[in-house]
Amino acid sequence: MKNNHPCILPHIKPEPGDGERRYREAYARRKIRLDRKYVISCNQSEVPLSVPWDPSNQVYLSYNNVSALKMLVSKTDWVLATEINKVQLYTLEDNTFLSFKLDIRVTVKAKQTFNLLSDLRRRKEWDPYYKECQLLQQVNEDDAIYHVISTVRSAEGKLQDYVILASRRPPCDTGDPYVVAFRSVSLPTHPPIDEYSRGETLCSGFCIWSEGDKTKVSYYNQFTPGLVSQVTTNIAGLSSDFASTYQACERFLVENTKDSERDVNTPEP
Repeated sequence: MKNNHPCILPHIKPEPGDGERRYREAYARRKIRLDRKYVISCNQSEVPLSVPWDPSNQVYLSYNNVSALKMLVSKTDWVLATEINKVQLYTLEDNTFLSFKLDIRVTVKAKQTFNLLSDLRRRKEWDPYYKECQLLQQVNEDDAIYHVISTVRSAEGKLQDYVILASRRPPCDTGDPYVVAFRSVSLPTHPPIDEYSRGETLCSGFCIWSEGDKTKVSYYNQFTPGLVSQVTTNIAGLSSDFASTYQACERFLVENTKDSERDVNTPEP
């Protein structure tokens, strides 16, 4: 512990030759164990994760989207799995669900960060897992439905696509975060097509807090099978792409501070 915060011990440096080989094999074994454990825990994949979008019930669906993320944020049993270049990766096991979160701190103001991260169409500028994103429906000032094409391929070798409800909310009270919540919905006008493999996200999103001259940005995601391999590769120490992705997010926020003065739903001049 350091300043009441958990910290990662320095990496072990293996001996050359057989020591390095055994070191790499140990990481590989750890990833295999994590994959087995996390795939088994993804029991929620046995039923559809998407909810039908119903305009007559949109207030409830949007509220539920935000409240599900807030409930995930309120969990207290997060475990620090790894930290690279000040990007922290945590995991949480909660009954049949398994989740992860990423923490970074940036020098961009919380409201500006909120405006930039609210617009999913811009996420491809920093997130390598986003190939394309199209706004399908602007439900109201704070809720929108997007079609996302991912760079991740399914077991069938097709790119995955998603239909996502994004719900953004400013703080309700002092100390509360800005919230941008995501979950999969189904639209009759945009059914799955043969070109893509339709993916689903149960609960994910950003929470953004002001911390003096810094802003804390946390990204949360409940596991679905399509994410398991990516996350366990990082937990096992075989990749650091989560760190490079969220360092790219920080650069995106800093470089686009001027754009962030305009609310995401304000028309271009």
